[in-house]
Amino acid sequence: MLSSPKPGQRWRSSRYPPHVNLTVCERCECTLCAICAKPANTWTAPSGQILESVTTATEPRFTFAYNPFDADMHRMRKTHVLEPLLTQAWYEETVECCRKKDALIVDVGGNFGWYTLYSLALGCSVAVFEPIPEFYTVMRLGIGLNPGFAKRTTLYANVVYDTPGNYTLRVPKTVAGRSRTLGMTGMSGAAGILKADWTAKAYTHQASSVRIDDLVQRDVCLLKADVEGYEPQVLQTAQQLLTRFKVPSLQLEMTKTPRSANQTCAAIKMLEHLDALGYEFRQVNQKAVDKAIPPPAGTWAKNMGQAWEQLTPFPSAKKEGLGLGRKGSAMARAYRVDFKSFSTNLIGRLKPERRVPHLPPWPSLVC
Repeated sequence: MLSSPKPGQRWRSSRYPPHVNLTVCERCECTLCAICAKPANTWTAPSGQILESVTTATEPRFTFAYNPFDADMHRMRKTHVLEPLLTQAWYEETVECCRKKDALIVDVGGNFGWYTLYSLALGCSVAVFEPIPEFYTVMRLGIGLNPGFAKRTTLYANVVYDTPGNYTLRVPKTVAGRSRTLGMTGMSGAAGILKADWTAKAYTHQASSVRIDDLVQRDVCLLKADVEGYEPQVLQTAQQLLTRFKVPSLQLEMTKTPRSANQTCAAIKMLEHLDALGYEFRQVNQKAVDKAIPPPAGTWAKNMGQAWEQLTPFPSAKKEGLGLGRKGSAMARAYRVDFKSFSTNLIGRLKPERRVPHLPPWPSLVC
């Protein structure tokens, strides 16, 4: 369970003079909480980091905190919905499951916590993995601004990786007045740093690794992995979760790794095995993720299935030559052809009737 920010931590809101210390609201509905009444509120974290918070336009709504100098937040600041199409798809995949008692979502690569907070708003508990102190400071603020969220959140300040150890992450520095893509925080794993904003000044941070199977041994509503290219290693640690328990939905942000043939091969083998497990995938590329505008809040339930139906299947081509690991496999072709951008999001929906009768062993990461 995650504790909320304490009064002594000197959180400050722009609504009051800098010398006035504030606790985070116990109730943050705009009609009840003065410091949450503005469309966007500015906060100063104990570390000096300048943050903002807004009430989202999702269904249901929640209060979201973020770093305004992150380029990925610019569109969200106007629409109050981050990655609209992906968020609507998340709603469709989780809303029914999150109504069940003790429902859980696993969020690997929490960043500022958009999907963690949304899952909590939908009623789920969340196990979230975020190793960067700046990011989980933001997430803690967001959780604290939403009554009841903290007691349903377990935050791990670790990387998820198949090999035990301490790993170095390259974190872009925030500079007031200059936007950076802070989410492009690359970890130096077996193939080095696979994705990063190399034009930004950065600092390094070390975090120890954990395995999902050691921490989560139960059914979950959705497993998300967004770790800048090391998704195969994350899922390698969730073999028991994916084979012994119910995981009806997946969300993966896949990163092309043209300079690492071994990592590319590992990603293709991972997708092939998930296909054999019975997952049907749809893709949300970087152009589509921000373009589509979801229905107005309050009407999402009436538009169930809209997001899934407008997404392109992955693989987009008819399956042929399904040999696992072969260059001619459907997933190998999809990896080469369907990835229209450097990164793309995949939504996976489990359909048990698609599962291969005699499932092969989980593939290794070595090709």
